Amino acid sequence: MTSKRDRSDDFDAFVKNQQPTEQGARIDWVQERERWLGDLNALYEKIESFLAKYIEGGTIKLEYGEMSLNEENIGAYTARRMLLRIGRQEITLTPVGTLLIGARGRVDVVGPAGRTRFVLVNSQASRPQIKMTVRIAGQPEPPPKAEPREEIKWAWKIATSAPTIQYIELTQESLFQVLMEVANG
Repeated sequence: MTSKRDRSDDFDAFVKNQQPTEQGARIDWVQERERWLGDLNALYEKIESFLAKYIEGGTIKLEYGEMSLNEENIGAYTARRMLLRIGRQEITLTPVGTLLIGARGRVDVVGPAGRTRFVLVNSQASRPQIKMTVRIAGQPEPPPKAEPREEIKWAWKIATSAPTIQYIELTQESLFQVLMEVANG
């Protein structure tokens, strides 16, 4: 059983970890929201370009609707949701948010026969990668390793289902495949 002193030390560490860091204090949340909305619009433009022939021919109807999102630190804001009508099938692309673990954004693609996810991730990534640090209680915390920070190029990709999530490049062909799968085509 832990002593009162151990619990007090644990609580002290907990309180310390909950305090904003210098890095956290420097985040411009309005800028983060605007960046996310720009990334979302870039995804929609890419999809529109892939479907241009069908939209112009009238065989796919495209609509946008407004929706509300609320994320910690960013707060409440409005984003666009895309609706595709392909004959009798309706497929929605619904933004989930930007403050996610392992991705800078997520959009759910939902149709009558299923769902999948578009994620905004490092263009070099082929699957999720999460780094962890294990610390043993009572041991001094080692200094963080100085790793060179590379500029990340972000790209929208298709995330396969768990448990073995893979990222697939978002191309015209992969978009067509996703739309057929969620519409049971």
